[in-house]
Parts: sequence; C-alpha cells; structure tokens
Amino acid sequence: MVIRLKDAVIDSIKETETQRLKLLNVSSKSDGATLSLELPDALCDMLSPNDSISILIDSKPITKGDQAKLYVEGNVFKKIVNDNLDIIGSVGGLRLVLSVAKATPSQSNTFSSDKFFLAIM
Repeated sequence: MVIRLKDAVIDSIKETETQRLKLLNVSSKSDGATLSLELPDALCDMLSPNDSISILIDSKPITKGDQAKLYVEGNVFKKIVNDNLDIIGSVGGLRLVLSVAKATPSQSNTFSSDKFFLAIM
C-alpha cells in the first residue's frame, strides 16, 4: 500500500559533518509525518526550504517515478510499530528516518519487505 504525504513542506536543508552531503528535513502536519533524508549536494539543488512537495512511498516501483524531482530505491533496516510507525533505512547508503503518527496497518505493510521506493514530487 502506498504512503502519500500530501502538502509536505521542506523544513530545512542543512549541511552535515560529511562534505557534500546535506540533511533534508520534511514534515507533513496533515499526515502527522516527518522525514529526514541525507542526500548529496547535487540532488538538493532542485529543492529549497519551505517548498511544498508531495511524497509517495511504496513497496513496488512507482509508475510516475520518472516525473519526480527525486526518485530512489531504499532498504529498510529497522521498523518500529507502536502508536507511531518509525522506519530507519538507507537510500544509496545514506540514512533515512521516517515517522508516521497513527499509521494504518496498510501503511505499515509498505515496509514489510526490505525494499521501498520513494518519490518526491
């Protein structure tokens, strides 16, 4: 099942301790979700703080992925399901942390396999 974060906003794009890497922080108040993602400088050039974006996350390839600003395949390292859904994973060896408040079982099942696909539109 697809996780859709509509009306998400890029809160910040910060430098990391590692050269040429940035930390992208995104939140969606309507969906109660936050996303932190390390990305190379080159992939952050088309994104700016306070940009309104949509995020799609699925366990299968996303059909409109080629139209996205960023389309990546990632791996799940840790999945914690309690009141929230917390995911720790990687995209190309770089850290991804996703937290979704009051996640549905179908949203949780998106991360049942060890791979996921993420598109930022």
